[in-house]
Amino acid sequence: MVFTKIRQQGGAMVVTIPRDMALQMGWQVGTRIALENDGDSLSLKPAKRTPRGRLTLAELLGQIDSEEIATLNQSISDQDDYPVGKEV
Repeated sequence: MVFTKIRQQGGAMVVTIPRDMALQMGWQVGTRIALENDGDSLSLKPAKRTPRGRLTLAELLGQIDSEEIATLNQSISDQDDYPVGKEV
């Protein structure tokens, strides 16, 4: 068992995790940690990312606005000028 002290840093209380313990957990600077109050103890776990959900290709294609695509294509076609430099 390792002991550490709570210290003040600005308006927060900070506990230092010994480097070897953090490395054993696969943690590094910047790792997001979830804190959970377990009565008289505190648990630290890697924070789980909340999945945003995935769309199928058909769902993605169904979100395309054909008028917006036509406007975009028109604006790009205005840029079809002759070369002005040493383009190949």
